Amino acid sequence: MERKVCTIGEWLDVWYEVYAVPEYASKTLEIYRDARKRLSRRFPEIESTLLTELLPVTFQKALNDLSKKYAKSSLRHIKSLYNLAYQTAIENHQCTENPINGVTVPKKASEKVINGLSHEEQQAFEEAAKQLTIRDQFILQTFLLTGLRRGELQNLRWQDWDKKAKVLRVEKSKTKNGIRSVPVIPEVALMLTHLQGWAKRCSSNRYIFGDAEPVSAGHLRHICLYTSKCAGIRRVSPHMLRHTFATRMIENGSDAKSLALIIGHSNPAFTLRRYVHPDHTSLYEQMCRLSSVQQ
Repeated sequence: MERKVCTIGEWLDVWYEVYAVPEYASKTLEIYRDARKRLSRRFPEIESTLLTELLPVTFQKALNDLSKKYAKSSLRHIKSLYNLAYQTAIENHQCTENPINGVTVPKKASEKVINGLSHEEQQAFEEAAKQLTIRDQFILQTFLLTGLRRGELQNLRWQDWDKKAKVLRVEKSKTKNGIRSVPVIPEVALMLTHLQGWAKRCSSNRYIFGDAEPVSAGHLRHICLYTSKCAGIRRVSPHMLRHTFATRMIENGSDAKSLALIIGHSNPAFTLRRYVHPDHTSLYEQMCRLSSVQQ
């Protein structure tokens, strides 16, 4: 009996359910779902193409076209999704070649740059956050004082806080290096102590910033956007607060290797290149170290 060859769309469904869901964190799954939508909206005919019939030039043309709208990071996600799907398709004898191998992300595509908050923006943001509930204030401060990823903060349970060792143990992360122990400074320990006192009154509170279930990603986005609007500054996301933490750490003398370990990166150079963005005031203060004039 002749084996039925799947279309790309059919195989993407199989790959997602059989290979992706058991393997990847929820944030990574969301990234791949978005990547699929971006390509299929512009080029719906690709998903109806048989796995054996997609040409590298067809996919390259699609990426070239999408580069007019999307940044390199989004294009890399699209390429990664299709590359992973084709690798498993080959293993399952659906095709013999991976047409994505020779495809490149266009160099002219823009780079998405996420800048952390300036000192003035952070001050306004923290002041505006005082309008929130105590728990939501603590959430924002924990982002700013630990550099945790959104999903990492969501999944923190009380058993992950080691008071004696003064660390939060991140057991669920998007990367292998993300599984780590994050030092807890006194300000964070005080907030956790307050939250734990309230949690003990409710036996279902398994999660530090949730209850029986983790706090939702939507709620985290909402409090960031609401607070930034109240502060009169640009739109803020949980990921921007992570960048802000990294920038403040370097400004206050942290070395790149230590910072990379704290925020869960394997490459300190990547941390400095993508996460650290000193503002004008900090750069001026650094330059003033050369000056002999009393400020």
